[in-house]
Amino acid sequence: MQKVKFKKLKRLSILLFVFLIPFFANAQTSGKNVYDFLTIPTSPRAAALGGSAMAINDGDITLANDNPALLSTKTDGQFAMEYTNYVADINMGYTSYAKNYKKFGMFSIGMQYLNGGEFTRADANGDTYDKFSVNEFAFNLSYAKVLDSSFTLGATIKPIFSSYDIYNSIGIVMDVGASYTSKDKLITASILAKNFGSQIVTYNGEYEKVPFDLQIGFSTKLAHAPFRFSIVAHNIQEPKLAYLNQNNAEPTNVENQGETSLLVDEKTESTLGQIMRHMIFGVEFIPTQNFFVRAGLNYQRRQELKFEEKPGLTGFSWGFGFKIKKLHFSYANVRYHTASNSNQIAITTNLSSFLN
Repeated sequence: MQKVKFKKLKRLSILLFVFLIPFFANAQTSGKNVYDFLTIPTSPRAAALGGSAMAINDGDITLANDNPALLSTKTDGQFAMEYTNYVADINMGYTSYAKNYKKFGMFSIGMQYLNGGEFTRADANGDTYDKFSVNEFAFNLSYAKVLDSSFTLGATIKPIFSSYDIYNSIGIVMDVGASYTSKDKLITASILAKNFGSQIVTYNGEYEKVPFDLQIGFSTKLAHAPFRFSIVAHNIQEPKLAYLNQNNAEPTNVENQGETSLLVDEKTESTLGQIMRHMIFGVEFIPTQNFFVRAGLNYQRRQELKFEEKPGLTGFSWGFGFKIKKLHFSYANVRYHTASNSNQIAITTNLSSFLN
């Protein structure tokens, strides 16, 4: 009896630690920090579901980069290669491998990269010279441990190297997540403290914030219908995600040419609007074990990037996946803007299946 109580106390202590992480981290949202490439989903499945799938626990290694607590015995031996054709000339990739060691727990290693393309060097007079590039890398080492039949705790350490022309930076961040899955495997709830850490070597001697993000997520698969629904609340450490509308600032001698700003005044947006900016909604249609269709909505992305006159499908995403023998293919199309979208693909397999 005392042993059972000790296990429960240990579990509660660990979960409490996860909840307290935000009080020791610097809360920042995208656009205010370095290493923002870490906020872009590497998994086509997560991208298709709106940008995060940190509370879906069905043995998919591509989701472990979202939440290390999703590593399980089902991911043992899985290998994934993922590619993202982002916007403009920006390309991203991620590769990972997971291994289960019964005495210790689940481990995975991975590498994430971003190639920002080439830029033409120019001076203040407009004279052009040679070209330079932008590259960023993160090396992931993840570990997960099953606390009991329902709870799993996971952590990822990410050393980072970033290069902007002659400016280089080195940093290290960490993810810590906890996941609960019901005994019938239909419901999963997770909490994740993502990307908290610091620069070690700065670009120019000034330390900048890293993109910390505290998330809570929930998913449920219907018992008698081929659907799974998910909802994720992101950046909950930052109550107000709306930016100040600069067009409503104090008047200047610069004439307003009639542009309309999509940046809602953080002081006047409704409470419901502020709450919705934290929400990511996703749905999966799973008619068979070998075919999936997915769709999602990222409300914050839609509010920030849409045209007021013609919002279109900005903020929405969709994708599909299918299995052919030992290979699992996934695709996602993400609408970041009316004039631009992103395409992502992934191939996943279990290397141990080739040895049998």
